[in-house]
Formats: sequence, structure tokens, C-alpha cells
Amino acid sequence: MTAQTTNARSGKHSPAPFPISNFGLRGNPVPSSQIKKKVRILSIDGGGIRGIIPATIAWFLEQRLQERTGNPDARISDYFDFLAGTSTGGILVCTYLMPDPERPGRPKLNARESLAMYLEEGGWGIFSRSLYRKLTSMMGLLNEKYCSQALEKALKRCFGPTRLQDFLKPCLVTAYNITGRRAFFFTSLDAKKDPNQDFAAWQAARATASAPAFFSPALLQYGNGNTIPLVDGGVFANNPALCAFTEAQKACFSQLPDSANKPDHPTASDMVIVSLGTGANEAGYNYESIKSKGMAGWIKPIIDILMSASTDTVDYQLQELFAHQPRNCDGRYYRINPSPGQAAPAMDEVSARNRWALHQAALDYIEANRELLEEIVDQLIRNQ
Repeated sequence: MTAQTTNARSGKHSPAPFPISNFGLRGNPVPSSQIKKKVRILSIDGGGIRGIIPATIAWFLEQRLQERTGNPDARISDYFDFLAGTSTGGILVCTYLMPDPERPGRPKLNARESLAMYLEEGGWGIFSRSLYRKLTSMMGLLNEKYCSQALEKALKRCFGPTRLQDFLKPCLVTAYNITGRRAFFFTSLDAKKDPNQDFAAWQAARATASAPAFFSPALLQYGNGNTIPLVDGGVFANNPALCAFTEAQKACFSQLPDSANKPDHPTASDMVIVSLGTGANEAGYNYESIKSKGMAGWIKPIIDILMSASTDTVDYQLQELFAHQPRNCDGRYYRINPSPGQAAPAMDEVSARNRWALHQAALDYIEANRELLEEIVDQLIRNQ
């Protein structure tokens, strides 16, 4: 099969340069044991219940990996070397990497079970409100819209005693320190080296999902008693793919278990990045309807615009990085962000009808882009 590069925006393919990395200076083949494989990175955006879209894509990829390898026990975590997520994407990443206490070294959940928590359980019921909550919060204007205790209870039930150092692969989960005014990254590699960075998985999930106005900030406590207030990483990196790219460059992958054939401090040419969005909202704002709105009228549009703009900017930057690799390098970057179709764009619209509309939007994308998705599966297997 001819190697190809992919334009993530257009989906068009073009022949890649002839790979010469398998040959020495005199044209002699290099032993396969010495050939460095690509570092495979999975990144998942934030978006609340719209996490059904990337969860569906991941479920399809896992199915195809099982079918193509003949291994029904193959999991997403087996075929990615580094995972990153923001908000709902951070929660998904944690579910893919959570170990099974009864099967050491294997994930507890498969991709279908992670999807089911959103699709069938409606996000564990965390987006439900009592009448009292609606009245006392004034529909989210005077207090956070949803009960943070319900979110914490659901996450503790899901992740139990699992800690970051227990995760099966290196990962990054984003949050934002509102006191220190800086980004905060939960990483499993740091957790393994520093006990002060080893938080419970549910705490990382709680922090990354603490969307302002929806949930109260998470208050994280270090071992020394110091606390740090964190909110949803989506305020600065709703699309965490560039954060993942940068963090992966710091890692020595060859020193990790079963990764001797992976490069240390990889560059773009050493990576395969699969970036999953939670649905591209293409509806614009009418000038006449927005021009005279004050602060209250701009609250919803400005949040939507800022998150979409930062998400698209990361996509643009990575496209440019991978488009301008040195000659004869063949790193890959794939951006998958389907149209939400008939689904509502709200991150907390958890009605059964909307959940299944989100699932259908992802299925429609899969059906229309089988060739691209099979190419991704090829890359994941080839660099195993």
C-alpha cells in the first residue's frame, strides 16, 4: 500500500516521499529491531455530553483493531503510547487507562463500556437538577448550574481507588489554576516520579470537568496540606492536542515498558497524532441580532466563540507543523471532528433523543470516512 499524507481539513490524500529510514548509508537494510516506531498519540477535546462523538469513534477504532489483529482483547490503550484529554475528553482518557485489579496490566473497561456511560447512562446523571436547584441557582445565573457533589460521587464510583500512577500508559489531563493563573497538567509520568503529583483518578477527572458556571471549582489538596483551586482545562485548551505534542517531546519513550523501539524526545516526524473533537459547530451569529447586545447577551456567544477559536487554532498549528516536516519524514496528524448533525450543540443537553443523535452523527462520519479511519488503524498497527 502506497504511503500517503493526509490533509486533515480536506481529507484528501497525496503520495508521501519514499521512506528511506529502513536503509543504512550504504543502502543496506537496517535490522527491524533497530527501526524506531512512531509514538502514537490520542487527544480528545472537551464538550460535555458531546463526548459521545469521540467515544463512538474510539469504539469503532477499537473494534477494527480487534478485527484486523484477530485479538478480541485488544484495547485502545494497547495501540496508543500517550493519551491526552480535556474535560469530557479527560474523563474518557482516564477510563481507557484505568487498570483492572483482577487482570494486572489490562484495562478495566473497553471502549464500548466507556461509550455506554455516556450513551446509555446519560453521563452518570451529573447533568440532572432538582426543582430546588433550578430555583436557587436561577438557572445557573446565581450559583453553579449542577451539583458538584453528584459529579464527585459519580466519578468516585467509576474510578474507585485508582491513582494517576496506576494508569497503563502516559497521559496528560488539563485543568486551570484560578489562583495561580496558569495551566495545570495532571500527568501519569509525573505521578510515578513525585508522590505529590500522584492524585486519585477521580480528582483529575473532577478538576478537568469543572466547567465554570456548570460546576464549582475543584479544590485539590497536596500531601503537604496545600490546596489549589482548579477549573475545566477547556478555558485554555479545549483541544489538548498541542499540549500532548509538547508533553510527548519531553518523554523518553524507549525507557517505558515494552517500548524499546520507540524514540526518546520525539519530533513531529516521530509521531502519529489522532485528535478527536466533540462536534464542529458551524452555526454562525447574525450581525443584526448580536450587534446591540450587552454583557448579558454576549455571555453565551463569547464562550462558544472563544472555545471554538482556540480549538480550531490548535488544529491549524498542528496542520502547519506536520505539513512542513523535513524531507523524507512521515509523521502523521489526523483531526476527526464530525458535524453534530441533528444533535443540539449544548454540552449539557442529555435527553435520550440528543444522546442518540450525537451517536448517529459519529456513525454517519464513520460511514462516510471509512478509508481515512482504516488508514489510521493501519498506522496504529504498523507502529505497534
